[in-house]
Amino acid sequence: MTITSKIAAIALATVSVVGTVAAPVLASDSAGFDSNFYLSQLKYDGINVIDVNDGWNGNLIATVKLDSGKTVFQYFDKDSLQPINLGR
Repeated sequence: MTITSKIAAIALATVSVVGTVAAPVLASDSAGFDSNFYLSQLKYDGINVIDVNDGWNGNLIATVKLDSGKTVFQYFDKDSLQPINLGR
């Protein structure tokens, strides 16, 4: 094997491995919304969040389990993660 063919083989193997690792990440959210990031950030802030979905106007919709056991939707700003009061 020549040096050029060895380099080509290594490059091909690297691209194959990187493509295999990156594919599930890209497939999980094609719109660029990383629910796992927001989920972990809200949990870090002490919120018992079960699920997070992309909202509208820069908001998140979080499914939160309260201390009473009741599950509710709560809305948060994507940038500050501050709760949003919808005027209810």
